[in-house]
Amino acid sequence: MNSKDFGWCFIGSGRITDRVLNDLLPYANGSYPAAVYSKTYENALRFARTHGAKAYASADAAMSDPDVKAVYICTTNPSHKDYAIMALRRGLPVLCEKPAALSLDDARRIIAASKDSDAYFMEGMWTRHNPVIKRVLSWIEEGRIGKVRSLSASFSFWHDYNPNSRLFDPAQGGGALYDVGIYVIALSRFVFNEMPESVKAFADFAPSGVDSLAAMIFKYPGGGISRLFAGVSADEPDDAVISGEKGYIRIPHFWAPKTSRLVLKKPDGDLGLEEHYTPGFPGEGFQFEFNAVKDDVLAGRKENSLMTRELTLSMAELMEAAEKSFKA
Repeated sequence: MNSKDFGWCFIGSGRITDRVLNDLLPYANGSYPAAVYSKTYENALRFARTHGAKAYASADAAMSDPDVKAVYICTTNPSHKDYAIMALRRGLPVLCEKPAALSLDDARRIIAASKDSDAYFMEGMWTRHNPVIKRVLSWIEEGRIGKVRSLSASFSFWHDYNPNSRLFDPAQGGGALYDVGIYVIALSRFVFNEMPESVKAFADFAPSGVDSLAAMIFKYPGGGISRLFAGVSADEPDDAVISGEKGYIRIPHFWAPKTSRLVLKKPDGDLGLEEHYTPGFPGEGFQFEFNAVKDDVLAGRKENSLMTRELTLSMAELMEAAEKSFKA
């Protein structure tokens, strides 16, 4: 067990926090929950008793705890922006669950608050810090598969329709695009490392009006196309395949991967030469983004080199473009 030397203020105590803390406490290099605020004080108390944090009846009080070094925001989507700006204006470093904002304008407000207060901000796209994704992107940068020509990625699951569920309630920021579509959009942004010149999107809508299935096509100015799918009303393998001139990379369970497979062409042109990367890290991998924030903060950096503030803005822009396209 690492010594506790970097206290986090948890804003939110929902189901995601249990998964996060399973990785944070044993593997996150001294990070621990120092304070917690939840929608109800009873939930905050329950979290505090379980994890040894101090419970507070207001977000402001929780952020004021003297042991807090950074703030982790894991509430429902529509409240991310307000809590992030509240913490940033106090000068506190912020790790905010994705999507950081539900519009490009709100994303700009967050980044402006970060810059105005000279305070650290990172959107919690934990996939980018996963060792498997790091290796995949290094394969691409090294030219192992040549110029990337296409990306195919899907993240979709079945959930019974319930208008009160956060997945289907527009007031809670529901819909496939903002729940899981951000993962496929982010992967495309990482792989092609540029903004697309064209965004086409199509959706199937739930009775509540949110998208329950979303399909997107991104065409890139440097060449290449992404075929992206997200859903909360259909089961699909959540895999990604990145194809290039010399071969392809397959990433099972790409948003939280444990392995990847590089397949290259043989001299005769047939596919067959393979390389696998399975780092074997413990837990799901949440610890890597928390370690990244801690390292950045202690080094005096104001953003993360892998998940920059500009990337947050670009992903918000792409989600907004996709939403406009399938609602046109």
